[in-house]
Amino acid sequence: MKKIYPINDSPKYRLRYFLVVLMLAFVLAACGDESASDPGTIVDTKAEKEKMHDQPIQQFFDYQLVETAGGVRKWIMDSELMNKYSGQRDAELVTLKIDFYQDGSHFSTLTADSGLVNIQTKDIFTWGNVVVINDDGRKLETEELYFDNEKQIIHNDVFDRFSREFDVVEGIGLEATPDLQYIEIKQRVQANVLDTEEGGPN
Repeated sequence: MKKIYPINDSPKYRLRYFLVVLMLAFVLAACGDESASDPGTIVDTKAEKEKMHDQPIQQFFDYQLVETAGGVRKWIMDSELMNKYSGQRDAELVTLKIDFYQDGSHFSTLTADSGLVNIQTKDIFTWGNVVVINDDGRKLETEELYFDNEKQIIHNDVFDRFSREFDVVEGIGLEATPDLQYIEIKQRVQANVLDTEEGGPN
């Protein structure tokens, strides 16, 4: 006698049902793997963007910036390396020197390990072994110094050591002209006279 199965209980139906379930399982597993990989992809993309932000968009070796007035040079800045970063107003300077001029004649030099320059205003912030020496031998030593291009003054709020011939003045905070002819140390001022061992008078 031929055996009759209910429609939903036939072997053919069971096989089709099994195959459909198996295919759905594969599809769900594949979707699960794809969604699991998405967060990793996003994290990697963010990391790459952060790396790109840390990289300069412009880089110049032996960079030079010249400021003139009426065709006469006021100062010339040379830097071993200039880095310009996206979204930042100032450019980074590595090992810099500024030569100052008056009426075209050189009168002092500023050197520093690092700096920032505003390309538009030409204001410069320097730090790390900052030294200013004028052509008369006056010397300023400090760890950071701002140069205001519009006012043509240098200033800071840190420790300064100013030496002139046999005199040494130390203190906190300073405002001066780049030629060191005018200099004002604001706080904790101490003045000393160099002895013979430091090169003073006999």
